[in-house]
Amino acid sequence: MTAFKYVLRDTWRLITHHWVLGLLTLITAGVMLWILGVTTLFSLNLENLLSKLESELVVQAYLKRDNTIDVEKITAEIKTLPGVANVKVFSPSDSLAKLQEKMGSQSRALDMLGDNPIPWNFEIHVNNAVDVEPLVENLQEMPEVDDVVYAGMVVRRISALSSVSSRAALVMFVLSVIITALVVYNTIHISLYSRRDEIGIMYLVGATRAYIATPFVLEGTLLALLGALLAGGGIIAAYFPGTVLLQNSLSFLSSSLITDRNIIIRFCLLLAGFGATLGWVCSYLIVTRFINAITKPL
Repeated sequence: MTAFKYVLRDTWRLITHHWVLGLLTLITAGVMLWILGVTTLFSLNLENLLSKLESELVVQAYLKRDNTIDVEKITAEIKTLPGVANVKVFSPSDSLAKLQEKMGSQSRALDMLGDNPIPWNFEIHVNNAVDVEPLVENLQEMPEVDDVVYAGMVVRRISALSSVSSRAALVMFVLSVIITALVVYNTIHISLYSRRDEIGIMYLVGATRAYIATPFVLEGTLLALLGALLAGGGIIAAYFPGTVLLQNSLSFLSSSLITDRNIIIRFCLLLAGFGATLGWVCSYLIVTRFINAITKPL
């Protein structure tokens, strides 16, 4: 207990006596973790938008005008096809009523057609854009299906965009983590390098390696944690006004943006945990390196 008390005392002494370097470490860690957080949230919102677009892709399948076709059997068969999220079935009368509703006052023109020309049809939603074209091929191979309608060019573009955005998001995240780790590591390295003489003196007076390292590791961890908390506060302060502005300017994004406050707060807490872990790892590696250099036999 006494040793722990002395470790905390030395940690506080390191922070207060070298507050300029400590402040530099805190600010640098905060800025880099803020950039990492913003980059990650941007990637998540982009993925969310593309997922929503993919979920709204619809394939319309029309059956042949044959009263002997078992619609329930066809429906069950379509539901088992790969990539199908859900299937809505429309009878000829339902489809005609839907068309009349869309045409409004011009629906009287449909009376000139006589018998209802619309066959049984299915509105099929898919899980992902890449599932659309294989699904269309499977539907066209079914003998009961007369025609399949879908926005082919839109599907291909969304599929390509989704693939590119997923890779770009992964690359951005990995690069942000690497750059953040390198900057925090170098900042803590500069801070500890200026105090390498203190480490040497502590070792010469008989302090153990663990006792020497612990205050420096605690300092780096604490500063990185405080920087991460500042970054989280900055994200919360900027994110919600930013989403409101986007929703007011681009209304179609309203249901695609992540606006749940609990999710953002949990994300910021996760960022704080990552910052503390990063500070601990960087400090431990640097202090261990210094101690090994000091204790290395000449």
